[in-house]
Amino acid sequence: MERRFLGSAGLPVSVLSLGTAALGMAYGIHAGEDRSAGEPPPAETEALALLQKAVDAGINFIDTARAYGNSETLIGRALHTRRDAVFIATKVHCLDQSGTPLTGQALRTQVQESLHRSLKALRTDHVDLLMVHSAPPALLERDEIHRVLETARSQGYSRLIGASTYGVVAPRLAIEGGLDAVQLAYNVLDRRAEAEILPLARSRGTGVVVRSVYLKGALTERGENLPDHLEDLRQLSRCFRDIAASYHLEPAEVALRFALSHDAITTILVGVRSEAELQTALAAAAKGRLPPEILADLETLRTENPLLIDPSRWGIP
Repeated sequence: MERRFLGSAGLPVSVLSLGTAALGMAYGIHAGEDRSAGEPPPAETEALALLQKAVDAGINFIDTARAYGNSETLIGRALHTRRDAVFIATKVHCLDQSGTPLTGQALRTQVQESLHRSLKALRTDHVDLLMVHSAPPALLERDEIHRVLETARSQGYSRLIGASTYGVVAPRLAIEGGLDAVQLAYNVLDRRAEAEILPLARSRGTGVVVRSVYLKGALTERGENLPDHLEDLRQLSRCFRDIAASYHLEPAEVALRFALSHDAITTILVGVRSEAELQTALAAAAKGRLPPEILADLETLRTENPLLIDPSRWGIP
């Protein structure tokens, strides 16, 4: 599998990487009667097998977080004997219960305690990338979080430091602040990063970890199972799937290969619940970039409506 270099340490990560939220908790669009509920995770034995099979297939970057249910524990169980074969990223929340960024000793304690819980669950003495989870501009515009992350790095607990972000302002602050990597959403509908963020990351040598290429499943057949209040998104999903069908391609393949087509992106996270979904992602990655005529057709679908492209506003896990 193609490798691209992540961050200042130049970690050679696979262009396709594994997101593990769907392995550790209910997540995404549920096909059942309660469409506000997340899709249940696979059985533990299946999740452990999927982690092994992903690494066997050449995926060497695994993304997790304290907030992803028991995903860190699953990764630790499945891969602790193969630690040298994988790069692991995890995240720490740095907000209080009201959503206000922590400061001072509270921030330092939160990062330290969360990181050590992660290391214990992952059965490792370090992670390869430590990120602030859902980092808002109010946190990133201060030097304090950078110093706290640098302390964790200097103590040997992480090789790289970064931030998982939303929108445009937060990733710009993360890049300009000198963090090694930024995680952001990028897909056929949500292309806000194209104009400023991706070029800036390339110019600064910042690693870009892309999530939400399937838009939590909305860019696949699961788009039909969206709740009724997301009817506009369902219609966009249908338009996207029609374009894919016109080229005799599966929507999941087109969605993934769309992100592969941008050179500034280091690695693309995919969440899978079954071996079939893993094989679909691997096959799509093997085909590489989309041809120009498909990219041109997809231009018509871009939108900046946050109610449609920001899953945190959908009211589902």
